[in-house]
Amino acid sequence: MYLKESKEVLRKAALFRDLSAPHLDLILTICEETFYNAGQFIFRQDDVGDALYLIADGEVDILLESSDEGNKPILLATLHSGEIFGEIVLLEAGHRTASARARTDAHLLRMPRRRLLGLLNDYPEVGYRIMRRMAIDLVNKLRSANRSMRENIVWQPLDELEDEEQAE
Repeated sequence: MYLKESKEVLRKAALFRDLSAPHLDLILTICEETFYNAGQFIFRQDDVGDALYLIADGEVDILLESSDEGNKPILLATLHSGEIFGEIVLLEAGHRTASARARTDAHLLRMPRRRLLGLLNDYPEVGYRIMRRMAIDLVNKLRSANRSMRENIVWQPLDELEDEEQAE
């Protein structure tokens, strides 16, 4: 991908929307282009998180895998061009909370955690803008997850639960 095209991909992503052209150029210096075939895992749940990803082209499924091998993974979301994933590694070093698998052939921009955090520390204005956008994105994802859970929960009135507890 040419530098100009990569910059346009960054500019369209909500996470980087508030950044100026020179700031986008800084982000580009740490990006690595990666390619995945449809069905290929980008990372697995419980892997050590080491990078944030931006989808330049293609689709990526975010999956929750069961510890029981007999259970199929649960599709949490399908992400498209311009969307990010793996962003929790910027907030906390640790393990992946879900798996990411290319739904279609996918062209990604990978931003290693160490390099991105170094850039954000060196350029606090860029860091503030990115972290603010990331907070908004995570709030939206949490709301969506809560909505999905509410739709799938079998509701039982509180008084029925209390009656069951007393019966035990």
